[in-house]
Amino acid sequence: MARTDEQLAAHLKEIEGKRDDEAAQSFDFAARTVYRVFNNEDWEHGGRFYGAWWISCPSELRPYILINGKRTVEVDYSGLHAAMLYAQDGQPIPDDPYERCLTRKDNKAERKLVKLTFNALLNADSVDRIGEIEDYSPEITGRSWDDFKWYIVSKYPEFRQHFGSGVGLLLQRKDSDLAEKVMLRFAAMRYACLPVHDSFIVHHGLQDELDRIMREVFEAEFEVSGKVGVDIGIGEVVEGAGLPVEPNPDQLLNPVGYEARLQAFRDKRGKAEDTHILPL
Repeated sequence: MARTDEQLAAHLKEIEGKRDDEAAQSFDFAARTVYRVFNNEDWEHGGRFYGAWWISCPSELRPYILINGKRTVEVDYSGLHAAMLYAQDGQPIPDDPYERCLTRKDNKAERKLVKLTFNALLNADSVDRIGEIEDYSPEITGRSWDDFKWYIVSKYPEFRQHFGSGVGLLLQRKDSDLAEKVMLRFAAMRYACLPVHDSFIVHHGLQDELDRIMREVFEAEFEVSGKVGVDIGIGEVVEGAGLPVEPNPDQLLNPVGYEARLQAFRDKRGKAEDTHILPL
């Protein structure tokens, strides 16, 4: 992460009270390995990758992730679980599987609720008993939760048998297998590829390569080309967040936080080395 303390504090304040999908734990930048989590004591259920700090990083902050000091790009499979179901049934995959549910095109807030509800319907074992998704807003959808979930069901007659069937965990096994294949392709090239379930973060210069590999992996699995979406990261010059980075002589002479601890460590180490100098 390339952010000053002030910029990071400002962004954390912006997202305070929000709960991103995986932002359930604080950052531990030493957590740089991933492991797979399966469900229901069944190797065919789940299998997604967890453990690394960037997976828990809220989406608002991920564009500021740098790799080797260079900006990154995040590429994701568009409507992945819907695309998988279409592919399995031999049906054409729409450019945006969720668009049919939107009351206003390009309404990102409404699309997010459609996507979350769609996936919750696939994960649940009963449509009737499914609880309201987190951050659901009737002001955005114009419907109560019960009306909205049945509205989503009605918009996908081709998937009616999948809603309330728990098929979502089977699809998670498939999407995590796709993620593994994408990461292994990049590992073979000795390039970093950071997984965030159905999306991947790489050096911005590798965007086309990532796009190609994701499509190839999807096509090899489902014999049809998958569609991907792209989110370009913030550039290496990170001042663009509205809080310019300017030299402050007082902060340099009287550091605080990490810089203060680092300076104290260096001073202590220097004194210790001085006490161990032997006379000639």
